[in-house]
Amino acid sequence: MGATTARVRLSQMPAQRVLAALPAGGISVLITDPPYTTLDRHSGSGHLRRWFRGGLSWTEIGRILATARRRMRPGGVAFVMTNGDGLEEALGAMRRAGFARVRPITWDRRYPGLGGGLRHQTEFVLVGYLPGSRTLSGVDLVAVPAVGPGTAGRYPTEKPEGLGRKLAAMAGVGRGDVVLDPFCGSGALLVGAKERGATVIGADIAAAAIRRARAKLGVDAGRARATADPSANRRPRPAARRG
Repeated sequence: MGATTARVRLSQMPAQRVLAALPAGGISVLITDPPYTTLDRHSGSGHLRRWFRGGLSWTEIGRILATARRRMRPGGVAFVMTNGDGLEEALGAMRRAGFARVRPITWDRRYPGLGGGLRHQTEFVLVGYLPGSRTLSGVDLVAVPAVGPGTAGRYPTEKPEGLGRKLAAMAGVGRGDVVLDPFCGSGALLVGAKERGATVIGADIAAAAIRRARAKLGVDAGRARATADPSANRRPRPAARRG
């Protein structure tokens, strides 16, 4: 199912489907946390397994990013998240997708991730530039507390709304911009763009994710317009969604 308001469009469909529906020059800013396989979703408790049915390699994600690149405005910019284990693969995927320049922003999560050994406190947001991309303002270290693992009812890999706000401000997002997250999960990374007056588009194959994104982005379910892609529920290799 999907939901629409004047400036918010959420659809339960695969990333390539939502991108195929957009015209060339339809995207100002891409902000997304893809379902990369360098995050282990299948060990430990069944909590992640209940939400995620699989993941995508960075080669597969790169093909989706290449489609997004062809849909972006000349001054557009992409923010794509990865963890340290996938950093080199993600950099290569973005370069092969056709971004003229790629550089990392470090996200300080403020507390260490779970697990033993050398635990991580940082993740990365890769910035993909096009020729003539807008000038970003700010610094390449962003400190925003992560969503705690014990938060009741949270999306398993939910990102803090403050991170999306920081990225939207960095890119100077405003009215007239169209901001897309093709792996939107809870919708958290789109909150800042919506608050700044942009049109935001989110897509995810998980119905539960779209329900959460609808609530987070203030979409009235009673006035939602169905925009479901029937093939979303019969894909042979459904991808996990993040955000």
